Amino acid sequence: METVATMAPAASPITLGRPSEKLCLAVSRLFMDTPLRRLNLREHTQNNRYDSMENYVEDRVSNVARYGELFSRFASFGGKTVLELGCSSGYILNTFLEKEPFTAIGADLSAEVLEHGRTQYGDRIRFVQTTPTSIPVEDDSVDVIYTVDTVEHLSQPQTIFRDAYRILKPGGLFLVHFGPWYGACGAHLEDIIPFPWPQVFFSMDTLLKVAAHIYDSPDHTPACYWIDQQTGQRRANPYLDRERWRTYLNDVTVRKFKRIVRALPFEPVHLKCNGFGGTTFKAAKAFRWLAHTPVLNELFTSYIFCVLRKPAPAA
Repeated sequence: METVATMAPAASPITLGRPSEKLCLAVSRLFMDTPLRRLNLREHTQNNRYDSMENYVEDRVSNVARYGELFSRFASFGGKTVLELGCSSGYILNTFLEKEPFTAIGADLSAEVLEHGRTQYGDRIRFVQTTPTSIPVEDDSVDVIYTVDTVEHLSQPQTIFRDAYRILKPGGLFLVHFGPWYGACGAHLEDIIPFPWPQVFFSMDTLLKVAAHIYDSPDHTPACYWIDQQTGQRRANPYLDRERWRTYLNDVTVRKFKRIVRALPFEPVHLKCNGFGGTTFKAAKAFRWLAHTPVLNELFTSYIFCVLRKPAPAA
């Protein structure tokens, strides 16, 4: 893999012209090249997650025990039909399967990751390809649906949540875990824009232009998922495609998510904004109470955990 240069940053072919772009790059460099580097979001990821796909999957799987603890307060998986919405190649679902047996369905929009999942776990997991609005599973056939860090990527969250309602059995539960838009990493650019809350201070157009500039700098090492696994070469600059990012992130805030939930036919069981856990920066725990403060919860919510139930018919 490419190595990060220790000399001054090399020039990028992408020119930054607007003052906001130059300021954003200057702030980014402060978090790369000065003592502020100790607060660099990429440098403090668990398991060096951006260095390789193996590390990335290992980091994601390392959180399964925490997800399981959250989920088990409301639902068990054993012996049930469980669907993961936004399963990628199924590594989280497979880790749950290693703990207890259940009928597993992985649902994702990407044909590429589903094919990879079938190669690895096809003997244990049934994989289905969703559309932005539907899940191709039979009515009233699933006991539990869960989704982890996917809601912010759904282009039509309210519509696909309604389809989740359709496929759940009466009394079935939908477990929802995700980070809202104004969270510290809500822009999903922490692998290249190293300071927290960049989307609060700069527009996404500015952030993507600066990210594109950094990406094409010879001294930049791209995150593992921007490296072609066959050739070992960096992929074409992913930050130049503004439309792709418009569909990749839906800007769902705490307030918007609550509004979506109120409009659904589900019975709300639990909805909580959870503050920083201190896993990346220990001092962050001191601010976790702000996740329960109106308005400030938008900035200081690490993740939302919501449980929705499909009502059972009256006896």
